[in-house]
Amino acid sequence: MYLPTISDRQIWIIAAGLIAVDLLLFMIPVVPFLAAYVLVARPAWFKEFIDDVYDRTGSH
Repeated sequence: MYLPTISDRQIWIIAAGLIAVDLLLFMIPVVPFLAAYVLVARPAWFKEFIDDVYDRTGSH
């Protein structure tokens, strides 16, 4: 099996690209977007979740 050789410059470019993709895609703050969605849209599933949490804590 023949594998092409990769130069040091290509390795550095690939490494920098991976870091850039990781920083751009995986560092998106998910919690503020979810909190804003819950505050604006007021979904029924969130109300049911909160009601369930208070039902469980009130029975102890």
